[in-house]
Amino acid sequence: MIPYNDIRKLLVQSLSEYTGLQVIHMNGGGSIPQTAFLTYHFEPGFERVRGFPVEIHSGDHIKQIETVEFTVSFLSYADDPPTSMNNALRAREWFKTDGHDILKDAFWIIVHEIGRVENRDIAVEAEWERRHGFEVVFRMPEVSRSKLYPIEKVNIEGAGTIVSN
Repeated sequence: MIPYNDIRKLLVQSLSEYTGLQVIHMNGGGSIPQTAFLTYHFEPGFERVRGFPVEIHSGDHIKQIETVEFTVSFLSYADDPPTSMNNALRAREWFKTDGHDILKDAFWIIVHEIGRVENRDIAVEAEWERRHGFEVVFRMPEVSRSKLYPIEKVNIEGAGTIVSN
């Protein structure tokens, strides 16, 4: 199982420490910070990259390991465009430096692709929200473990015998 909450907590805490900004869940409810801040949003789905999972049989269990990919979107909010852009660039930098190693060491998460920072300003009624954003694509191993139910006996038609395991 993918440790989603643990990944999310590490990402928020470490990115906040690096940037000095509060990092909150996009559309998570609650009050909006009065100063510049970052938001994050995990896009739906942890999709298998390709191929079939590796299966490892051990005793009475089977472990399946496959590579999955997921995307997280980040937005930088500030009162003015230059501050918003600088904060987004600083957050993006974290994934190239400290974040790359922190995520790899903690969860075997690889930063696969870092998107470009784009202007994502929007008008909300009479006011403008100044924001810049980017996406990061990650890859990681997903490990599933289940009980192995081996076939104990099988009757092979035409052979006239029963094969036992």
